[in-house]
Amino acid sequence: MTAFGQAAAEIGGYRVAVELRSVNHRWADLKLRLPEYLAAQESVLRRRFLDRIRRGRVDAIVRVEAPGGGESRPRLQRALLDEALEAARQLREQHGIAGQVDLATILALPGLFRVETPAPQWTDTELVELTALFDQAVGALDREREREGRHLRDELRSRAEIMQSHVAALRARAVAEPGRLRNRILERLANLAPDVALDPGRLAQEAALAADRADITEELVRLSGHLAEVARLVETSGDEPVGKSLDFLLQEVHRESNTVNSKTSELEMSRLALALKAETEKLREQVQNLE
Repeated sequence: MTAFGQAAAEIGGYRVAVELRSVNHRWADLKLRLPEYLAAQESVLRRRFLDRIRRGRVDAIVRVEAPGGGESRPRLQRALLDEALEAARQLREQHGIAGQVDLATILALPGLFRVETPAPQWTDTELVELTALFDQAVGALDREREREGRHLRDELRSRAEIMQSHVAALRARAVAEPGRLRNRILERLANLAPDVALDPGRLAQEAALAADRADITEELVRLSGHLAEVARLVETSGDEPVGKSLDFLLQEVHRESNTVNSKTSELEMSRLALALKAETEKLREQVQNLE
């Protein structure tokens, strides 16, 4: 889910700020930007993040400012300068291009200077403070995600209730399906061979076979079970993630809806199955955003 979290504090005389921005994603994907001298802390911070956030693409930035902001200094990138001068020499000697490289041209070279802040010499205690600050930012991000999740839960609950009503309507119409199939067989036989005497036993057998092929009892039982579990997970307030479980259940609901639609030849039952499928697809779009 989309959210923003931040935290700031002074650690060892340096101003440290942590910012996190998240967008929807099926998996947990953290892009963490740290000053080079904190590279050793990346695995620690990444582990702390993944212990709490299970889904979402998150951009995290840790900024460290020197006391008073006055100790930062530009550092000449000598390797870049040497490459630029060598390229100028090759242009003159190999391609006959006239001209000289002057100071103004050199200073205009992008990336020639990099502003560096003196690396803080933090103790283990201060590095623990950095980790705690990162945890605060993750907590702020998580609270924003929870706020959005509460609104999303209302939408999921409403759609799950609509889906359950479709299943109930299918179950009610399925009770009369054997009788409708028998009447349909009688109508077809009457149209095709009105003068032929019908064998009641044979007619009952054909009606039973047709009813068996169109029977959706198993599918309705599974649909009811899946939707009951969907409703339970939507109301879950624990720390365990439910997004992937809901996604799997809705995939099964989608599959059962297709089966029901393929078995039935009655227009209203087909309409209900398609409506159930449509609601399932809408719900799956929302569930992709859940942890």
